[in-house]
Amino acid sequence: MASQKETATKLFEAWSSGSADAPQPYLTDDCVLRDIVAGADKVGWSQIRAFFAQGLVGAPDLVLIPGEFWTNAKGVALTWEMSATVTGDQFGPENRGRKWHSSGMTYLEFRGDKVCLEVDYHHGGAQARSLAVKP
Repeated sequence: MASQKETATKLFEAWSSGSADAPQPYLTDDCVLRDIVAGADKVGWSQIRAFFAQGLVGAPDLVLIPGEFWTNAKGVALTWEMSATVTGDQFGPENRGRKWHSSGMTYLEFRGDKVCLEVDYHHGGAQARSLAVKP
């Protein structure tokens, strides 16, 4: 059985794979994904997959690199660095093809060897700031 830290690392590799289906083996069927910036919880694999697939449309080369880990009896918290290439004009046409960056933190709670809760904390304006786009 993999440790929670190992499972968290594999989950983040799956989020970084470009495949909307890759995270499924690491999540319970009723997993809750709570992205603080996006708002409403995504409950269950079908909602999580749809949310993630939509995100990959705008960020097909999304990469999430774990940093430091902290553990407790329920799960794992970790910092991460996220990046992707701008594919549209959401940050202005002059930024198309440039890479944005964002830092954040995630808390993962486990049931058995799978994640049953993922809470992602990050700043919604970090992508634009990394490109020096003014609001």
